[in-house]
Amino acid sequence: MHTSCAPGTRQTAPGTSTTPARCDACSPGTYCAGGTAALVDCAEGTWDDDADPATTCVAWTDCVPGEHVGTEGSSTADRSCLECTNGEHTGTMNATSCSPGAWVLSYFGPAQDVPNDSLHLAYSTDGLHWSTLADGRPAYQLTGMGTNHIRDPFLFRKNDGTFVYIATDWTLANNDSNYWNRPSSKIFVADSTDLITFKNPRLITLTNLPGPSATPMHAWAPEAYYDPDRKLYAIIWSGNDTTGANRIYVSYTADFVTIVNPTPDVLFDPGYSVIDATITQWNDRNYLFFKDETDSSGGALTGSGKDIQIARSSTLALDPGTFTRWSPDYITRGSTQSRRRATEGPFVIKDPRQSRWYLFADYYLNGGVFGCWSTTDLDADPGSWTELPSAQYSFPSGVRHANAVRVTQAELDVIIAHY
Repeated sequence: MHTSCAPGTRQTAPGTSTTPARCDACSPGTYCAGGTAALVDCAEGTWDDDADPATTCVAWTDCVPGEHVGTEGSSTADRSCLECTNGEHTGTMNATSCSPGAWVLSYFGPAQDVPNDSLHLAYSTDGLHWSTLADGRPAYQLTGMGTNHIRDPFLFRKNDGTFVYIATDWTLANNDSNYWNRPSSKIFVADSTDLITFKNPRLITLTNLPGPSATPMHAWAPEAYYDPDRKLYAIIWSGNDTTGANRIYVSYTADFVTIVNPTPDVLFDPGYSVIDATITQWNDRNYLFFKDETDSSGGALTGSGKDIQIARSSTLALDPGTFTRWSPDYITRGSTQSRRRATEGPFVIKDPRQSRWYLFADYYLNGGVFGCWSTTDLDADPGSWTELPSAQYSFPSGVRHANAVRVTQAELDVIIAHY
């Protein structure tokens, strides 16, 4: 019996009664399964990532929205991706060039009726001055689902260029006071290709864990990010345990329909109650901004609470337990750390034209008033962020718990024309 050709080689002449089969090495950029299998060139869109013809070819890297193709791939080289610069953006996968960019702001209103507890939109081209869309009317208002109240909207562009809209499920309650007896462990989800039409409204359950006083754990302020290590989307949210303490949890999904981990993982727990997490990615690590939810009850671990702090991880993977808070200081208190500012619902954007970040936070006792703080160094002491005078930025009236998603100017033009 003749010895078969090994993987990575191909048979070029069969064996005879006196000679073995001839096996020639296959070239990089091909795949040879061995035996009598024919040589297979790496198909279009794939490459030989380890220069080993014994292993199968793998797909080129996809350039996601916000990036453009630097060099196209080949059978022996991966596609390279470059980030858009100078304020430009891309809205599709594997775009060949960038174009002028802008932001769309999502928020809900200050009153406790359905039109306010709905998705509202605004936009900005500089990240500081925001103009309302639809004259402040809801861009999307839920119907036919409980009380139709939804809060804390978050818009996220997926890797395929489409959008997902997620929000806190308030459909069991009519207002703040009766929500506490009817908390929800679900979040609201809808899909959109253009931020004009929203389809497939649904609720998905994030946990069956119990909350305090025999009520379900609530799932507050969900946000979504892509985890490149898991190749899954990570939904981060605030949940309360049986003692009432809040932590930041993470649920993973591939499609915003099915949750991969029905029992959620604790993403961040500094040892005291925290809510309203938002993440900014920079220099191959994640920065997590959050609200200290204690009320002078956090002990030696933190300050008097009710303001915004920051933690960071060492990689872009959204792994549970990898975030570290390196300072107890509050960003929103600046040099006067003893002065409570009563802020929540932070969101952070980077000026694409320079290394400068803006943090916006909701003065939650003031019915829709936001503050703004800025830094050029995310690793700086949190108390060193600069508070901007209110004359340097502007929001529509009554904005609550906002966040922003990047779009191209062409996409924004269509959105403005519609609303």
